[in-house]
Amino acid sequence: MAENRLHCFICGIVQRPRVLGRIPVDDPENRREIINRFRRNLGRPLADNENSFDENSRICLACRGSVNDEMRFENDESYTRLNVLRRVHNHACFICHENGHTERLSLSCRANAYVNANVYITKNASCCPQHLDNEGCILRALLPGFPYLDRLYRLVGRELLEFLNMLRVMAKNDRPDFENENSFSDDEFRSITATTKDQFNEMLTFCDPVLENNRNRYVYKKDLLMFLCKLKQGLSDDFLKLIFNYNSRQAVSMAISTVRKSLMIRFVPQNIGLNAITREQYIQQHVTEFANILYNKEENVRKVIACIDGTYSYIEKSSNFQALRQSYCLHKGRHLVKPALIVAPDGYILDIHGPYFSDARNNDAAMLEREFQNDAGALRDWLGENAIIIVDRGYRDVLPLLQNLGIETHMPPLLQEGQTQLSTEDANDSRLITKSRWIVEARNGHVKMIFKFFKGIIANHHVIQLREYYLIAGALINRYREHILMEGATADLAREMLQRARTANNLQNKVLQENLRRRIAIWNTLDHNQVLDFPPLTLNYLRDLTMGIYQIELAPSYIQNKLLRDNSEILQVDVHQQEADLVRLRVYSRFRNATRYQLWIQFTERCRQHNNNEPILGYYCTCKTGARTLGTCAHVASVLWFLGYARHQPNVKYPSTGLLDNIADVGERNVRN
Repeated sequence: MAENRLHCFICGIVQRPRVLGRIPVDDPENRREIINRFRRNLGRPLADNENSFDENSRICLACRGSVNDEMRFENDESYTRLNVLRRVHNHACFICHENGHTERLSLSCRANAYVNANVYITKNASCCPQHLDNEGCILRALLPGFPYLDRLYRLVGRELLEFLNMLRVMAKNDRPDFENENSFSDDEFRSITATTKDQFNEMLTFCDPVLENNRNRYVYKKDLLMFLCKLKQGLSDDFLKLIFNYNSRQAVSMAISTVRKSLMIRFVPQNIGLNAITREQYIQQHVTEFANILYNKEENVRKVIACIDGTYSYIEKSSNFQALRQSYCLHKGRHLVKPALIVAPDGYILDIHGPYFSDARNNDAAMLEREFQNDAGALRDWLGENAIIIVDRGYRDVLPLLQNLGIETHMPPLLQEGQTQLSTEDANDSRLITKSRWIVEARNGHVKMIFKFFKGIIANHHVIQLREYYLIAGALINRYREHILMEGATADLAREMLQRARTANNLQNKVLQENLRRRIAIWNTLDHNQVLDFPPLTLNYLRDLTMGIYQIELAPSYIQNKLLRDNSEILQVDVHQQEADLVRLRVYSRFRNATRYQLWIQFTERCRQHNNNEPILGYYCTCKTGARTLGTCAHVASVLWFLGYARHQPNVKYPSTGLLDNIADVGERNVRN
């Protein structure tokens, strides 16, 4: 007849009753607490409706010894409380409890377990070889499941000295395992590579061997990790040699070259460029409904819509005088080269052109014209008929070429000769264009923000392959980064913007007809806290009125600048003597020291305001785009923000004046009363 088997109350091991000891019901309270605590340590807490042990409960010999030790040394100050590996039978594996073919753990293995799992393994512990890695340490996946007891333990003499010395050696030789991405936390890995571990492993599958000098060069995990770290952090090859433990700087350069060439074989062609996506896929996946309604007059006939803009990368001075001259940019006053990005309305990077030199001959228009002339028709064929291209004013000289190719262009209007301000229609058209054109500027910024390699000064030996580095960065963004989705950019918003763009600026007409710009006697100057009839405004209303957040974010800086330059803590407001709902203010330009703009705002007085009344009836500013009715200029937005919102708040955050307070100025312009 088979002998009954019982469970140990603490560890749950199944053994014969004769090798298990009973727990006396009348055990001291502290002993009972120790038994329950040991059970919880092993991940076996008592259920809410489960009683503690009774007269039938048993514990094994190993657990009984641990409980007795805890009782015996409770008041001995030479003992300290540690998470100690639970006792098992001699020569049994403490993980799987198998007997035979086990081996004692090395001191370095025990120290590694203590550092990574906060569990002290005694020197007599044994383990199966299959639970150890190539370095003789316990596999990382097994560390969280260690069976330990939070109990009193004494480390003395030689055992303590050996353990402390091993911890010291580990601290001195603590290097990440660059062959194993799991040696990093998720946040650490993303800060090194700008990818997740899964994305990194997927990239590794794209790394084909590179044939060089009649032999294949392979890309290993450490090489790809180092390459991505260089892009992400912009570190020098010498520094990468140290942290990634390469033998020489030349070995680092060779690894970078191999990874770059390998990624150009499959990874880049599949994720960026005209061959990575068809025209129909681009229209379906990346032309947003918002952009289609805003720029496509035939919204039912979907077309390619793309934004083009150049960026720049600073480079070292060249000892070749011709390259030195051609890379010097008068506008920036530095040596640089210029790539150009073609970006979809959702931020997808279609292609990257260049880089080009940066002298006067290599302007944005000339760069784009050359791309169309030298691409053997590939770009023209891909764009197809009636494609829509959004550009800035730097591309004005290439517009005739684009129009001859059947490409519809949208560019912010230019001031005509003798003009100081855009008309309302032109200012509104400019806002329609900038509503989506900022996407390409954002992507240009993302390239440098994500990959600091492009933000610093690029060494000349890397400039030669700079196009490939940009294409790899663009492919990484396309594959692993989210698209840019403007909040609230819906079809309804696009139609509302088109409707508001056709609205005349009646307040501008009033200012011009009544010569309000020059008439002084009709205004009463009040402090801002005396303008009681100005309606309170919410941030949501201000965002809707300005068609975005950019102007609202600039508002604190504009108001602070005016108060500092006026040497006052009070904003002066001119109120019309005959029309109490019309105010005038003067706001300084942030670019030109001597320029000051006048602006007028007409509003619904608070006493006459009802739920259906529009609080702001009109606005006009004398700045370049101040006549617009689609959104507002930053000067108008700053005054609306202050009078309608900020002055009603208990705490408003303005930009820091730390630089003004701590940096000396010969003209003493920073001194404030």
